[in-house]
Amino acid sequence: MCHKWTEEEREYVRVHYAHTHASRRAIAHTLGVTEFGVAGQLSKMGICKRTDRHPWTPREDKKLEELLPCYCVGKVAKMMHRSLNSVVLRAKRLGLHRRNHYGWYTKKEVGEILGVDHHWVQRRIDSGELKATYHNGHKPSNKGSAMWHIGEKDLKAFIRRYPADLNGRNVDIMQIVEVLVGVA
Repeated sequence: MCHKWTEEEREYVRVHYAHTHASRRAIAHTLGVTEFGVAGQLSKMGICKRTDRHPWTPREDKKLEELLPCYCVGKVAKMMHRSLNSVVLRAKRLGLHRRNHYGWYTKKEVGEILGVDHHWVQRRIDSGELKATYHNGHKPSNKGSAMWHIGEKDLKAFIRRYPADLNGRNVDIMQIVEVLVGVA
């Protein structure tokens, strides 16, 4: 059931909204509506601009530089208590890259980008759908210890050729966009 906002409630929102999540939660609690309902009213009223943003510190920049090559962007954002967009934009501004090697990906990285496990990636390699080469150019002697090099152009070709194989809920959309436009 949709809440019908009264003019008194809107006035309460105007007076008590302090451009923070905390004030939005407090208003929702007082008026007995959801926080999303308050956010919708704020948007309709044109007063939803946030002022509780905080600039990146040199310490956070250093932490971002350490975490980015090790974890996917979503996890880095959670670890740093920042939005996904904030992390991606800051990394670009600092010229940071997500990986330590350039021009190719490991099987694990491709799995993280496509939102699948390494077995799924291995089946695509085995079937020839995804081109990959062995690390150092030769097959390792130990079973299961292969480190694959999957070229950026090969990953791009796979994504373009088999988009229906990807589940949109699981993929790292920012990374896929970067692969497709060539900024990874």
